[in-house]
Order: sequence, then structure tokens, then C-alpha cells
Amino acid sequence: MLKQSIILVLKGIRYRGMRSFLTVLGIVIAVMLVVCIFALGSGVQSAASKMLSMFGSDMIALMPGKETNPISGLFGDRRFRERDITALNSIPGVRFASPVDIAAFNTEFNGEKETIMVHAVKWREMRVVFEEMQGLKLTEGTWPTNDTESKVVLGYTAANELFKRGVHAGDEIIFGASKRIMVSGVLDKTGSRDDDNSAYMSFDNFHMLTDRRGAISAMVKILPGYNIEIIARQIRAELAKQEVVRDFTVLTSKKVNQLVGDILGMIEFVLVVIALVSLLVGAVGITNTMYTSVLERTKQIGVLKAIGASSENILSMFLIEAGFIGLFGGIVGLVTGILSAYLIGLSATTFGISNLFSFAALDYLGLFVILVITFVTGMMAGYFPARRASKMEAAEALRYE
Repeated sequence: MLKQSIILVLKGIRYRGMRSFLTVLGIVIAVMLVVCIFALGSGVQSAASKMLSMFGSDMIALMPGKETNPISGLFGDRRFRERDITALNSIPGVRFASPVDIAAFNTEFNGEKETIMVHAVKWREMRVVFEEMQGLKLTEGTWPTNDTESKVVLGYTAANELFKRGVHAGDEIIFGASKRIMVSGVLDKTGSRDDDNSAYMSFDNFHMLTDRRGAISAMVKILPGYNIEIIARQIRAELAKQEVVRDFTVLTSKKVNQLVGDILGMIEFVLVVIALVSLLVGAVGITNTMYTSVLERTKQIGVLKAIGASSENILSMFLIEAGFIGLFGGIVGLVTGILSAYLIGLSATTFGISNLFSFAALDYLGLFVILVITFVTGMMAGYFPARRASKMEAAEALRYE
């Protein structure tokens, strides 16, 4: 009887395919969101860890804004004074404290005009960051040694793809209205799209091109053997003496990992809530559809009972049907979730973020559990309609119009 029930169920779902799909749309959305969380969660954390490891565990980043929302400080008008940053070099254990600024500039080369992001840096410190910490070299040219020289270093993409004719060491680029600056060198690929599309120049040249003073952020490198958390507290105490930026953030690798984890946790919580609501909507849809199905098949129920089907057989048949509808939604949601995660991971590679998604990293046991949950959810949602069908009397069901 079970085999015949399953055959009848599959025929019914196939016959009402569009209705079945619309019924489980909520379950599809719920499963898709959950699968995306599972598929991308570990990839995002590993990508964040990889980005942090590029700068090492001995770097501290400083920026305006409260620690609860440090990124907001990058978009405001609060700026550190250079002397407040360079004063941090006096703290024992600090190898260097270097201010950093950034701005978009209109540039011209060989008659072509393009916009490029320019990072204001100290040459000596920036060379340490790229060569010692990231293992990167210049593909051509040399690093400037004097911050007063009118020179710029280009990222790999900015030099080779921004203009039709590639820019090489020794060429001159016009920045702003008329400032000609010679290209001193071209940096090798960093793996970060933003960095590879950028240019780097000294603060002296940066200030000549802008009216801005100070620094939007800073980086501090710690000498080996020193406790980075202790030095971070000393930096906070030193920066607290200045009056320009009252709220500031001191980020160590440990703090950044914590912030990334908190942000991911919040995103996952929101998505799980949305998934639960979608699952509930899907369950209500299944219940509604099953009640409709019971009414449509009242005579069929009467015929089945007339030829010997018991109430338990009818109950099982409708429960299985409800479970299969839930399972159908789970399968569609699983496929779309994996496909969405794959496309997100593929898109992320264009921004320099690799290995965000991997089929090998999928938790296949977890995916199987999700399918079991959708099947059980469908059965639970269809219980009361199935119970109503099982309680029908054969004679009354056969007389139903």
C-alpha cells in the first residue's frame, strides 16, 4: 500500500506542479539563505584572515571613529595631525608609525584622462609594508628615497590596464590640473583589486595637490618581541592627549578578527531570522494547499476507503504528499543556494577575494539534514489536513459534489 501511496503522491505533485512550486516558495527562500550562510561563512572568515595575514600580526591600524563603528571615521572630516602620529614613534617597541591618506585624482597620460585613487604614504615605511611584510617587489623602476621628490609608484593594474598605452618607469603623468609627476616604479600584483588600481605618492606631493592636511588613518608596526596589546594600550593613552580627534579606533589583528566575527554573526542572525520566517510562510502554504487538495480529492478518498483503504492509509498518503512537497522545496532551495553561493564567490574573485566558495568545503551531511528538516516540516504542516482526510466516511465522501 505504501508503494501505491507514493506513486499516487508523485502523480498528484506532478499534476499540480506550478501550485506545488508556489506553495513551497517560502521554503525555497529559507533553504537558499541557510545554504548560502553555510557555503560562504567559512570562506568569508578565511578571506578576512588571509587579508589580515598579508600585513602580519605585528601591525596596528589607527583611524578616527568609535571602535563600535570604525569604518564611519573613514568617511568623515576628522583627521589626525601628522605630528600626533609621528609622536607615536617614541613609544618603546614601535618600529614606525606612519600616517596614511587617500583621495581620487583626475589624471592624464598620453592624451587619455582617467581617475585614480592615490594613497599618501611615507616612502620608507610603505616599502617595508610591501617588500618585507607582503613579499612584493617592483616589476620595474625603483622606490623613491626622498619624500620631497616629485615621484609616484603605480599599482600593477593602474600601470598596465588603466591607459591604452601602458605606463612605465620614467613616464610622466599629469595629476590634477597641471602637476607632472614622474613614475618611479610599478608594483607587482598584490592580489587586491583596490591596491592594484591605486597609485602611491609622498605626503609632500599629496599636499601640493590637495588642500587637505593631516591623515585619515595611520599604520603602526611593532618590533619583534613586544606585546602588541600592551603597545596598543600605550598608543590609546598617547593619542588621548591630542585634541583634534576625540573618538578614535586602535585596531590590532585580534580586534579586527573580533569585529569581523561580530559582523558575520549579526549578518548570520538576520539571515537565520529571515529563513525561519520564510520557512513558517512555506509551512502555512503547505497547510493551505493540503486542505485544498483534500477538498478536491474527496471522492478519491471515498473510493480508496470503499476498496479497503484504512484511515491510517489515507493519513499516511497525505502526510507523505505534504512531506514530498516540503522536500521538493528543500531540493530547489538547496540547488539555488549552492548556485547563488558559487556566483557570489565567482564575483568576489574580480575584487581580489579568492576561495570564497568551494564545493569541497561544503558540509554535505549538513545539507542532507536540511533536506530531512524540510521533509519533516512538510509533514508537520500537512498533519491536520491529512487527519481531516483520514476521518472522512466513505459514503459521505462518495456523495460529495
